[in-house]
Amino acid sequence: MKKHYPSFIKRNGLSLCLILLFLLFITGQILTGWQEYNEELLDLGGKELGLSSYLLSGHFIQTTFENWESEFLQMGLYVWLTVYLKQMGSAESKSLTDVEEVDRIPIAHPDAPWPVRNGGMLDCISL
Repeated sequence: MKKHYPSFIKRNGLSLCLILLFLLFITGQILTGWQEYNEELLDLGGKELGLSSYLLSGHFIQTTFENWESEFLQMGLYVWLTVYLKQMGSAESKSLTDVEEVDRIPIAHPDAPWPVRNGGMLDCISL
């Protein structure tokens, strides 16, 4: 019997998603930064820059590094995405093919706190 392996997208979902988001956001930053910088240059009586010149300018480099300083947001997004997406070879990712112990529905012990016996804190709030 031939073993079935998950698709390329399932095996690499986390990397593909993060690459796509990175490209989307850096493109948005480049286009909006370029437009804003050219408007500033025109207001000061200067000439507009072409896109390639803007990418080598101090304005682009400064704004890019200022945005990348938000590592808490980036790390939070990474942690949230690792809950739902899988990545072949990643230590943070669950197995692509096997069911793991963390996937089972827990059975509450009789001496467990009441939120645990009732399905968790969010389920208890709706009582």
